[in-house]
Amino acid sequence: MKSFFTAINCLLVIFLHTGKAYAQEDPQTLTIFNWQYYLSEPVIDLWEQETNVKIKQIYFDSDTDRDRIINQLQGNEVDIAVLDEVATRNFTRNNKLLDLTTTDSLTNLSYVPKIWKNQCSSNAVPYFWGTLGLIYRKDIYPIPPNTWRALLYPQSYSKNMQQRNIGMLADYSDMLMPSLFLRGLSIHESNKEDLTQVYAELQQQIPFVRTYEYILTYLMHNPQEMANIHLALAYSGDTQVLNHLGSHYQWGYTVPKEGTVLWVDCLAVLKSSKKPQLALSFINFLHRPNIAAINARELGNSTTNSKAITLLEAEGDHSQSLYPDMSIIQRSQFYSTQDNASMTLRSRIRNAIIKEHSSQIE
Repeated sequence: MKSFFTAINCLLVIFLHTGKAYAQEDPQTLTIFNWQYYLSEPVIDLWEQETNVKIKQIYFDSDTDRDRIINQLQGNEVDIAVLDEVATRNFTRNNKLLDLTTTDSLTNLSYVPKIWKNQCSSNAVPYFWGTLGLIYRKDIYPIPPNTWRALLYPQSYSKNMQQRNIGMLADYSDMLMPSLFLRGLSIHESNKEDLTQVYAELQQQIPFVRTYEYILTYLMHNPQEMANIHLALAYSGDTQVLNHLGSHYQWGYTVPKEGTVLWVDCLAVLKSSKKPQLALSFINFLHRPNIAAINARELGNSTTNSKAITLLEAEGDHSQSLYPDMSIIQRSQFYSTQDNASMTLRSRIRNAIIKEHSSQIE
């Protein structure tokens, strides 16, 4: 999230947040490699008051850069990393994560359904889950857009749409998904002819795209651009952040009728951590039902903790956009590992689209 840093920039973030990259941390500090705005301040305060253990966060801005940084780490400067389900499996295979199969420290995992545990594998703990969908300005779209066509062909869907009012994502998987959903294809489609057609569809969309930067980052760094974004590819939960940025606009979130992808973020303890037991205690703390409920409510994300959901329902805080009904879930797919050939082709498509967009706005 934020701007899509290069690996060097991500390393600079580590230096800025932790001092010397390989300096010994205070033994009573846990360091978490995380998305920004993805751990509630009240939850951090409760943990620190209860344990006297400080939480330090290092922020990454894209899955790709996060994975690159973790692979480059040489010391023990990170204790816990927030990973998607695909990265969790990859890092498990590469022996980067602490094996959780023998620990008895995660008693609160009993509140987490098997569907989420299966996605995070045995070396990580489910954190939040959600969907990929559309963030829209309510003044522009009084009726929520219900199709991915609104994003790919905005000129034919909204009379208010001008050039460069769309926000996209630069991730080589997510960028392609609206077109894949619209065509009724698997998000793991590897057929070259189909992906070539997806590329052509993304090309025709370029004149309407204002940014391929993650929309929260783009608008936080460029608040003057708020009026120029009408519709964006985003994740469930992002509307809560946008609606708290002090904007004059109200934002909504919707999942298009053609389907979506269910994502799961997982909490993993790096094998290089010198404080594995403390890290496990913090993860178990996050899954206390009342703590998980606070975290979900404050962040506007969907918790994987079933008891916390019960608490939120009792409070009347159970958003349909965050906890979609079964009909949406049945139209959803999960992320999974791509083969090398498909990853290479998707990366080429992504790079070509970004390059062409950059050339048009220069």
